[in-house]
Amino acid sequence: MMKKTLWTKNFSMIILGTVISAIGGVGLSLALSVTVYIETQSTMLMGLYSAFTIIPSILLPILLSPFVDRYSRKKIIVNLDFLMGLIFLLFAWATRTGFFHFSFYVFMGLVMNLNGVIYSLAYKSLFPNLIPKGMFQKGYAIGNLVYPITNVVALPIATIIFQFYGVAILFMIEGVLLLCASFFERQIDLEETSRDRLVFKIKEHITDIREGFSYLIREKGLFSVYLFFVIMMFADGVNILIYPYFEDHSILSVVNYSMLLSFQSAGYMFGGFVHYYIKIPPLWRYRLSVIVYFAFALLGGGFFFMPFLLMLISKFLLGFLGMNSANIRVTSINQHIDDGMRGRMNAVFHTMISISVLFGKLLAGWLGEVFPYEFVAIIYGGLIVIGVFTFILKNRSSIEPIYNQEV
Repeated sequence: MMKKTLWTKNFSMIILGTVISAIGGVGLSLALSVTVYIETQSTMLMGLYSAFTIIPSILLPILLSPFVDRYSRKKIIVNLDFLMGLIFLLFAWATRTGFFHFSFYVFMGLVMNLNGVIYSLAYKSLFPNLIPKGMFQKGYAIGNLVYPITNVVALPIATIIFQFYGVAILFMIEGVLLLCASFFERQIDLEETSRDRLVFKIKEHITDIREGFSYLIREKGLFSVYLFFVIMMFADGVNILIYPYFEDHSILSVVNYSMLLSFQSAGYMFGGFVHYYIKIPPLWRYRLSVIVYFAFALLGGGFFFMPFLLMLISKFLLGFLGMNSANIRVTSINQHIDDGMRGRMNAVFHTMISISVLFGKLLAGWLGEVFPYEFVAIIYGGLIVIGVFTFILKNRSSIEPIYNQEV
């Protein structure tokens, strides 16, 4: 009898494609926002840049999710990677002389986020179907390891390249890598119950969207988790103040900042390995998640009071705990949601999160211009605590059965 393996051809191809595209992508998001701050010296404009580039994430997931549920997710992923590879090569050419204009950087960020919205919906809906049955926790542990590992390995290198050669070279590298990723993703061999032609029927489309919202409202536990993560991701907006804090510090620098991000990614990576080798008993999944949520409030709220060494330890812990929390939430919810609804549920969640991130970053950027960063972090940490009590603990009876599943 053959031993069951996670590493089937399909799973290997999707992971390989994701790793290749992630290698160049991890440096781009850092480079663009850092360039905006360096050129403008304003946390408010940095917050505006982050908020503007989130706009496609607000309505597009809801509008596009029925297409993802109805049509080939593999084709969407392959074609988007190929197209964005070409677009990034064009961006590399446009920024080759060090050209900067705030509106152009916003435009580039919008294009990247537009691609990210569509790609993410298709990827999240396809990925569970590429994991062999009974291996959800292991499969998601590996999937969630991709970006942490590339952050740890590639981010310091990308930071050095950015400092010496600018953002254009990062666009060029990512463009070439995305073209390679599309080749490997094309090798995925999966029959999908979808049509090849996109036929838009507005009545049918609206019905699909309405069904998505009705499904969510009926699922009280799922809805409560979604609402909590609206609070959680709003509070995550305070992180846009970390780079300005390092930039203005008398000792700390952008190299320290990239080291901080690498430590957080290392924590995610370690957490992913733990999830791959150690299965969390279903009985503990909900309780562990609650502990993690409170830890985020405590460590996030006290971040700017810490010396650099404690900051590194804190980010490592947040990465480790965040990986465990994300794995529990994602595997539980994907196990719970019907396959035909995954695209729409991912879209609703994406939209809710995007709105909260937009306002969280805008408010953090504005508060950072007026108040000490320490004060802003305390406020945002307090919001997480309120969210835990209001949505997670209050609705334990409906959330616990979702979290405490055998996956």
